[in-house]
Amino acid sequence: MPVLLTIVNDKTDQAHIEQLEKIYTDAQAERLAQLPNVNSAKSFVDTILQSPEQSFYCGLFNDRLIAAAVITQQSNAWQISHLCVRSVTRRRGVGSRLLTLVIEAAKANNMTTQVATSALMTQDHIILQRMGYTLSEAGDHYLLDIR
Repeated sequence: MPVLLTIVNDKTDQAHIEQLEKIYTDAQAERLAQLPNVNSAKSFVDTILQSPEQSFYCGLFNDRLIAAAVITQQSNAWQISHLCVRSVTRRRGVGSRLLTLVIEAAKANNMTTQVATSALMTQDHIILQRMGYTLSEAGDHYLLDIR
């Protein structure tokens, strides 16, 4: 499945906003429980779009968003969180492909990527370890230094 990377950080892009809301509405119950102080996918998407240091990095297939992750840009690293794939495209490598595209974009910007362990589900740990992420000494995040 050829997935392309697109960045959504514009509150006026209504088509992509609706697709993001579908992605997060489609999330497993365990993932939705981890969303920060929001009561719906719509409020979660709105909250991220209002933050100047956060953007959605999305997987695009056939002009549709099928996966998304929130990227928080810090001084020397991109913090990846809230990775979610539409249920109709799960188990096809879309999440791994999106992470690979984010890693390539980070490398192009001379940044490292990291993922906090506090909000990860079991399958997330497995994917990250397979992709070469290592657990920090404190055990609070995974780090991939690709610079």
